[in-house]
Amino acid sequence: MALTDAKLRNLVNKKNEPLTLSHRDGLRVRRNNNGTVVWQYRCRYIGKQQLITLGYYPEVTIKSAQELVPYFKSWITAGDDPRKKFKEYKQCSSGKPTPAQLADAWYESEQSKYKQKTRILYENQLSKWIVPYLQEKPADDMTPVDWHKFFDFVKDKGSAKTSPVILVRLKTIFRWASMRGLISGNNPLLNLQTKHVGIPTTQGQRWLTFKEIALLWRQIEQSKSTPTTKACLQFIFITGARQSEVRLMRWEHIDFEDKIWTVPSENSKSNKTIRRPLTDKMIEILKNQGLVYGRNGVVFPGANPKKPITTHSINQFCERMWSHLYKKSQVQKFVPHDARRSLSTLLSELGVLPHVTEKMLGHAMRGVMAVYNKHDYISDQRKGYEVYWKHIINAIGEL
Repeated sequence: MALTDAKLRNLVNKKNEPLTLSHRDGLRVRRNNNGTVVWQYRCRYIGKQQLITLGYYPEVTIKSAQELVPYFKSWITAGDDPRKKFKEYKQCSSGKPTPAQLADAWYESEQSKYKQKTRILYENQLSKWIVPYLQEKPADDMTPVDWHKFFDFVKDKGSAKTSPVILVRLKTIFRWASMRGLISGNNPLLNLQTKHVGIPTTQGQRWLTFKEIALLWRQIEQSKSTPTTKACLQFIFITGARQSEVRLMRWEHIDFEDKIWTVPSENSKSNKTIRRPLTDKMIEILKNQGLVYGRNGVVFPGANPKKPITTHSINQFCERMWSHLYKKSQVQKFVPHDARRSLSTLLSELGVLPHVTEKMLGHAMRGVMAVYNKHDYISDQRKGYEVYWKHIINAIGEL
């Protein structure tokens, strides 16, 4: 039975269980648990079911929803993707882009500037939180109420730390769009601060003591995980290198003769080459990897021997190691990235100079030093790493 305005008005703002009612010609409405009523169109494209959101009632009336049906039928008959064609239709009809359209345009324009890992992160943020939920109202028409409602939704479905991250991404997109004259520069989104929409990400404070690193090392050795997983986490903790730098290491990056590991610019966060010395313990780990997996391609392979072990695998393994240590010794929570803070803090306490630990961490020098001082302090780094491993060994012996 076809829907009427009286029936639809009775659904609006009724915060009950979600409800779906059919209309005709593939049209239906869904009343969400927050009381909003949205028009949807059901169709099949290339043999797959599609459900396309048309807009919210009463902004989208019964008449305007029905007038869209012939367009969908003609697009499908012509072999065009109805989702894409409907996006183009809305953009042409309104003349003002939605936040979802701006996000797509921004990513299409800027993605080449980012590394693969960053592109994947941004793709996930756009596809999960921005594009599906911000494609109805033009960006210039969004009010503070609209934005707070959106971020309340993100906080509810994600977390209080997710919404500030999405706010930062949207601000980047809107500034880009404003510079190109796609939207006005006074959108209320730009006045929001992360504290207004959730809990801003806090700077990490966790660092492990030598005893905690010793406990972790022993737990790794006792683990039944794969050799490459164990070795990768150990290498992260004795070098203080970023996880991606270790995971993406290839055999051609290693100079066993001069005992140097070179991280190419494409693998470093700073986009600059990083040179680190290799100590005897590091070389021992690397040679064992070569013995088990061969010396071709990546040093720390994953399930696919031609590809590096994944971030998820290392994070999950570290989580398991911490879980065991918490049960045994109530060790406070830690993650692989805490290895960097641990190395810097512990070596500073042992008298290693800050410019040396900064080089060990692969940080870019600042100020005048960044301009004139290109020295890698390889000898000083080597001494620092040797002192670090010596104290870890001593701590293991005291367990």
